[in-house]
Amino acid sequence: MQVLVLCFILTAFGYGITGVTGYLMYGASTQSQITLNLPRGNLSSKIAIYTTLVNPLTKYALFVIPIADAIEDSLRVANSRPVSLAIRTALVVGTTVVALTVPLFGYVTMLTGALLASSVIMLMPCVCYLKISSMTSKKLGFERVVCVCISVLAVGIAVVGTFVSFKHIVRSL
Repeated sequence: MQVLVLCFILTAFGYGITGVTGYLMYGASTQSQITLNLPRGNLSSKIAIYTTLVNPLTKYALFVIPIADAIEDSLRVANSRPVSLAIRTALVVGTTVVALTVPLFGYVTMLTGALLASSVIMLMPCVCYLKISSMTSKKLGFERVVCVCISVLAVGIAVVGTFVSFKHIVRSL
């Protein structure tokens, strides 16, 4: 538990320092994506942009693995390398085509993220912990108070994120 708290504190501190430093460097003209704030034409800017592009590509492959494994298991072709390669390639190409052809796809994913990300990442672990801990003890401890605060924050983030997403979608229509 102490390691988890320390990791959250260090991560929040790192993000905070990065945000403050970015604001101090660029002021109110700071763009929403960090790569848009970099000087144009510098080699270091190009390296930073390409490094930023590699990150989602590697994450996407990790997200596709469980889906591909489930499809392979349901088709009973998990041991066939060519079929496995074809399924994984079809998944990547198919999702890319959907992302490029569906209008407002970015805003729809923003809406999905606003609704589900805070729920899955923040709300569900706290609610599950509160449910499990309420079975063993009825006293109100520090951990329970923190979990309730995180749950309230997660609901607030979901509401604000959903509102902003809907606002972008309506504005685009």
